[in-house]
Amino acid sequence: MRKRFWLVFWILGILFPMAFLGRLWPGFGRVFYRVFAQDWSHVLMHTFLYAVLGFLLTGWIKPVSRRSILILYGIVFIVGCIQEGLQIWSAGAWPGWPAEILDLGVDIGGLTIALLGIWLFSSYTGKNKGLARN
Repeated sequence: MRKRFWLVFWILGILFPMAFLGRLWPGFGRVFYRVFAQDWSHVLMHTFLYAVLGFLLTGWIKPVSRRSILILYGIVFIVGCIQEGLQIWSAGAWPGWPAEILDLGVDIGGLTIALLGIWLFSSYTGKNKGLARN
């Protein structure tokens, strides 16, 4: 139950349109836009958010087969698409496709980092509950 709580909490945090909150709360907006004004910080945050999402998802869906790994990638892709859609909608903007595609690629990269981390940890500790071998 606790794993699902953190998973749902994290997904809702990812989906919440922070830029919209920044428009409603100017103090938050100044900090938000200052932190995320640089492209590298935006990419770093997307990577972090989706790596943690991937880690939390593996508590629910064990990456023990190709099928389960594809399901994980599918879930992350869907969450990323919803997040990008909500971000565009809340900004009242038209999609800038290169930016959205870059974000989705970074989101997938975040999951890949989580899966590689789990695989490396399980290989190092000898607990082979990690990724599929076939």
